[in-house]
Amino acid sequence: MWLLRTSTAELQFFNGPYDVKGGYAILSHVWQDCEQSFEELQSLRSQLAAADQLHLLRSRVSDKIRECCILAEAHGYGWLWIDTCCIDRSSSSELSEAINSMYQWYSHAQVCYAYLQDVPSTCTPFSRDSAFRRSKWFTRGWTLQELIAPRSLIFVAQDWSVIGTKASMAPLLEDITGVDADVLTFRRNLGDVSVARRMWWASARKTTRIEDEAYSLMGIFDVHMASIYGEGRRAFLRLQEEILKRTSDQTLFAWGNMLPIRTTPFREQMAYSRYHQDSHIFAPSPAAFVHSGNMYPVPMYVAAQNAVKALGVTKCMLDPSKPTKHKSVRECNEPWKIPLPDFMVTSHGVRARLLVIESSAGQCTLAIAVLACKDASTGSFVGLLLRRRVDNETGLKYPRYHVGITIRGTHLWMRLRYRLSQVDWARHALSFNSSGIVAHWQRLYISHRSPSRSPPLRTQSDLIFRFLFPRWLPVELAKQGFEPDKKLPDGRAQAVKLAGKASIATFTLKHRTLQESIRIHVGTCQRLPWATATFITHGQSGRRPLGTTGDGSPSSPPAPIALPKFRPRPRMNHRGHAVQDGCGCGPETISRWANGSRVFGDAQRSVQLTFTRTTAGGSTHLLDVRIGGSVYQKAAEKLKLQGRELHTLARSLIRLLH
Repeated sequence: MWLLRTSTAELQFFNGPYDVKGGYAILSHVWQDCEQSFEELQSLRSQLAAADQLHLLRSRVSDKIRECCILAEAHGYGWLWIDTCCIDRSSSSELSEAINSMYQWYSHAQVCYAYLQDVPSTCTPFSRDSAFRRSKWFTRGWTLQELIAPRSLIFVAQDWSVIGTKASMAPLLEDITGVDADVLTFRRNLGDVSVARRMWWASARKTTRIEDEAYSLMGIFDVHMASIYGEGRRAFLRLQEEILKRTSDQTLFAWGNMLPIRTTPFREQMAYSRYHQDSHIFAPSPAAFVHSGNMYPVPMYVAAQNAVKALGVTKCMLDPSKPTKHKSVRECNEPWKIPLPDFMVTSHGVRARLLVIESSAGQCTLAIAVLACKDASTGSFVGLLLRRRVDNETGLKYPRYHVGITIRGTHLWMRLRYRLSQVDWARHALSFNSSGIVAHWQRLYISHRSPSRSPPLRTQSDLIFRFLFPRWLPVELAKQGFEPDKKLPDGRAQAVKLAGKASIATFTLKHRTLQESIRIHVGTCQRLPWATATFITHGQSGRRPLGTTGDGSPSSPPAPIALPKFRPRPRMNHRGHAVQDGCGCGPETISRWANGSRVFGDAQRSVQLTFTRTTAGGSTHLLDVRIGGSVYQKAAEKLKLQGRELHTLARSLIRLLH
């Protein structure tokens, strides 16, 4: 680790915190736009050393580094660590080591200065709406471990005057951050706090990089893993996998909405999707734990005994070693042997052995897996709401499940997602008519991440079709001599929205030299999107679709655009059989286009329309327009030649003027 000498602001390397004689101070702060980096500080030192002015180094560094060095030196510390200038970020190995060791470095520091740049020295921290409570420092992801780890933490204001210490302000800090005061004062070990509550501390915090949502929590959960910037949300999934290897705390899975009591999903309109981010056992981000702060672990046998009591069955009925009819009264009175609820991450999901309460209605199978945790806010035991995967895997030894269900309302905004259930209400939640409920210890697989394949194209009637154009498209069209009649929407906020059974959007591209235009129509037919292009000749008050021919004779004025009506062309499945989709909108329907692209026209004039989804499974598309054909190619070459001639003429005039 690199440390700053507080008297000179020079950097020196140490193998670790224990090699620093006399200890060191450390700074916690929120990064600003202009922070002095390791490379900049070393470059400044080299310049001053070459000019024999090295004694001026501390006066030439940034204000934040200089003032922190002065404060630490005044408090008797000879060394100081600041993350902005004490990490060589050009070295990936050094950056990864710093990220994995940062919690340890903060915990071994003699003192930590929490610099609150947005808090004046005149602030009264304990007032209800004080600048201290509203400080940005309390909203950042990295500052959570920087609050918890140091034994001694001093808050300093924007003028570097002392506001107070963590120990003296522990109740106020608990009110602001949610971190328990006994954890801040080290009367309670951090490892004794449930996984869900520690995640809850970070649920409202933000980080600049998505990956830092996970990396900033490694020290809090005492795990280590490689830092790979660019992996996105995968980092938080890896963090949960590492946590699962080190703890048996099942509150790791207790996130999301709880199914309301007296709710029977079988009697509601349920929807399932294995592509939903809540359909898996691992959370997509710390924000998913926003309602899980009161979850705490309990012994597995306590949770199992409660489930037995709630279901009204005997313990021996859940013993899978013997059939129920062969169990004697003596066997039922013997001590209960609880299977080990082990968890293992595999390519098929998280393999677990849990007490599962299951019920079926038709082809729908729902289950509640009893978790070894309780909700302190309600006093109820918590279970994971599961649904059996619907595919050809009934012959598998261990079934596979997804997590959660969606209960639909009469409108889209009325859909509610649930992934947890109170075990005490399991019998009521899984009841349907007089269908049986089965409870047993079971080895099963639970989905832990979204499938690598994208979700299938959606053609539901409630889907709204949106499209926009690439930002660069008008420039490329201008090179070919075309100008749109209006500004093409190129941002999500300006995306064209087609809702309803007969919506149409029209865009006209007029050529600057040719008396021709291309008109593009995009609409919906039976709520399915379609698109077509039309070639218009000016001066003849006529038009013809691209791909047809005309003799140039005058014709009647253009007729209004109507929805395309063609004889339906059956869609073929992978076996070559026709699939009826109920659409009679013809080949203009975009879903029938190969790769979302189609060419309208002939060898002389052609337009290629290509629709590409902006996000996987989203309803917004990017419309690319490619214009070709011999007529337009010759016109573009002529425009390019004219542009060169004008450029040459302009240069000649400039020479004459000079």
